[in-house]
Amino acid sequence: PSREDTLCGQLDRLNSKELEKENDERKDGQTELMRSLSKKLVFKQKVPSHVFEALALQDRANPPRPAAATACSNLMKEEGEQDEEANKVKGSLKGIGLMLKTRPNLGKHATKADADGKEKKGSTKKKWATVQIGLGPEHADLSVLLNGNLATPADLGSHDIPLQWREELKRVSCMNSIIGAKRGVVGAELGPSDTNNDSSRRIVILKAGNNGAQEVFSGLIGERLGIRCPRIRVVENSMEREAIEGSIFDLLVNDVYYQTNTLGYLQQSKQLLLMEAGTHRVTLDKLAESNKTISIDMAFELGVLIPFDMIIANGDRLPLKSVWDRPGNAHNFLFPIDGKDYDSPLLAIDQVCTHPRNERLLDNYLAAIADTFSSTESLRSALEVTIAFLGRASNTELLPGIEEALLAGVREGVQRVARLDRDDLAVIVNQVSEMGSTDAWRENLHDNINLDIMCDIIDICKKCPLKTGNIES
Repeated sequence: PSREDTLCGQLDRLNSKELEKENDERKDGQTELMRSLSKKLVFKQKVPSHVFEALALQDRANPPRPAAATACSNLMKEEGEQDEEANKVKGSLKGIGLMLKTRPNLGKHATKADADGKEKKGSTKKKWATVQIGLGPEHADLSVLLNGNLATPADLGSHDIPLQWREELKRVSCMNSIIGAKRGVVGAELGPSDTNNDSSRRIVILKAGNNGAQEVFSGLIGERLGIRCPRIRVVENSMEREAIEGSIFDLLVNDVYYQTNTLGYLQQSKQLLLMEAGTHRVTLDKLAESNKTISIDMAFELGVLIPFDMIIANGDRLPLKSVWDRPGNAHNFLFPIDGKDYDSPLLAIDQVCTHPRNERLLDNYLAAIADTFSSTESLRSALEVTIAFLGRASNTELLPGIEEALLAGVREGVQRVARLDRDDLAVIVNQVSEMGSTDAWRENLHDNINLDIMCDIIDICKKCPLKTGNIES
């Protein structure tokens, strides 16, 4: 053979060796991948589903880096082209993706079939050990806690004399997810340490303090105006905070899914709000189910809420034409049921003060309030959407006289707001500021609450004809 043929033969042999080496490396990688996937399949069969749900939360919070995800995608694509067996494994992997799914048999005792799992054909070997799947008696729906026969609002205690969490925590209403749970709450039931004593079930609400300063401030303003709002106490990092979280951890030790979500939600903020529970009450959309309707007294109290919401710029609760063109929120006030005797027919909840920062929006907001309060006709017109919302959301037929009761309530609310002054507001700001020790708490307070705006609204209320009684129609 010629020299050229010899060189070509050597080159072919070199290329062949490189190709064999590359193929060997690829096969080794595929073998390792299939071994890993096989382990995951076995692991999936042996571990209860709620453990995977908790792990999936970590996966969502710490997603893989794009480069790693791309590399993994390319590798799977090569396997699909090179090896039919790898395609089968990949198909199996798709069926066991670590995604949050509805847990089986929630709130039920696991059956023997559920616990033991399915058996392989021709084999008596169980896939996993007996496991209890579902919620135990330590968990309860929030509405069950709040409206139980023996439920009563718990005293919130104090920093010097806190509640006895470790000794008395009996049940909690858990969070289903820590994703998008900013407006969620956790209900906690406290009872005597003596298990035979079932005289009362004291309920307290726990809430992450993400907007805590605004909510505490709004509640104190409402209290100053004679509006029934939940009492709130702020708990920061302390032995009490450790006791709260530790007792919930211990209570839910056998349910890692709800344990992870509930504690994850409560730990979103350094501040934790302990709130008075609204027991034996229902939201507006549940009135019909309780064979209730909006009474004249309720309508009056709803009217009082409108000037209160104006001064804290809380437009989420009741729609008001030209001022708040929003649909309204049927869950931001609670009405009493079961004939319970309350000092007020209404409990206002979830009020968060957020004043406009944009100068144009602020001017439009103040002008809309002044125009609404300029005459009876203007106020009646603005309340049309409010009345329509109350009828629609309650799914009840409104009683005759509701419009007049609502109008009278607004007038009473205007008079109460007109009695405020800057000194009253400054005292409450200072009081709230001292409740939290972090810069974030104080920034949340001062960035969203503008005393100048509140004083402008107070001046509007002082000068409007609704206050003096000289109402022009």
